[in-house]
Amino acid sequence: MEDLKNKGRRLNWRQACEILGCGKTKFYALVNSGKLPAYDIHGKKRGFWVYETDCTSLIVKRNFGEIVKQ
Repeated sequence: MEDLKNKGRRLNWRQACEILGCGKTKFYALVNSGKLPAYDIHGKKRGFWVYETDCTSLIVKRNFGEIVKQ
């Protein structure tokens, strides 16, 4: 299992969307497709959070893919 202590700041969907530069629908699509790992909020029926490092890693991968395509 991953060491979650070193993953950085936890973000809700609004904070993640701000970093990713996307809307709520795209954010949930990334989570549902498995491209952005998400973690349940304990004790709640709905909701989860993502790590800032996972968001920035996704941005790097996305930008690298755009560079390779050029």
